[in-house]
Amino acid sequence: MQPLVSVVILSSDRIFREVVTASLARREDLEVIAAREGAGSLDLQSAPGIVLIDASLDRPSALSRTWEVRAQWPDAKIVAVGLDEEDEQIVDFAEAGALGYVLKRATLDELVETIRRVQQGETLCSPRILAAVVARITSLSRLEAEPPPPLAEPLTARELEILALVAAGLGNKEVGRRLRITVQTVKNHVHRILEKLQCHRRREAVRLAYDLGLLREPEAASLSAGRSDLVKRDKRVDPF
Repeated sequence: MQPLVSVVILSSDRIFREVVTASLARREDLEVIAAREGAGSLDLQSAPGIVLIDASLDRPSALSRTWEVRAQWPDAKIVAVGLDEEDEQIVDFAEAGALGYVLKRATLDELVETIRRVQQGETLCSPRILAAVVARITSLSRLEAEPPPPLAEPLTARELEILALVAAGLGNKEVGRRLRITVQTVKNHVHRILEKLQCHRRREAVRLAYDLGLLREPEAASLSAGRSDLVKRDKRVDPF
């Protein structure tokens, strides 16, 4: 008799929660102990073995949940569900602590197999995902080996405010709503930030901002509130 693996499902989609819960309930070695939108509302007596995080709809929120779970239950194994293989944000989920990835086209049987193998200590990802993670690690190592040059022009208070929100995973529309400014104004600020930091992508700018001390690494308290300066948003088509 295999020991039960306790599973928590985190998703903003009620249908997803109910369908996956019903599917896992038919497996003798898996037990869904909670299915909620976020981990903050859960009061569990013990840490779960596996946490499934639905990343198919709202990537920034899913990334925030991943960091939140890592802070709340460090020993839990995280599986991100609903990603695309070519999605560059998979690297962000890897940095946040996800050990398994279930793509959008996967079946429920493949989801169950991923849960079981991750619980056994394996890290599951495709060759394409592995290559992206390795490239990211190489890039970070290079940045650590070479101290960043000083800025020719410092960021303004507004630019730092926007950069912090970008680092927290907010998109242009969300930043605009938060600061009560237009989306175009946000884009203009982000464009200027990238110019000053001499970066081409948001993720590069956020990482460099940490290295320069412009952004402060988040503490566990801020993670549990669903906000994380480490959660980074990167757009393939629109770099602004």
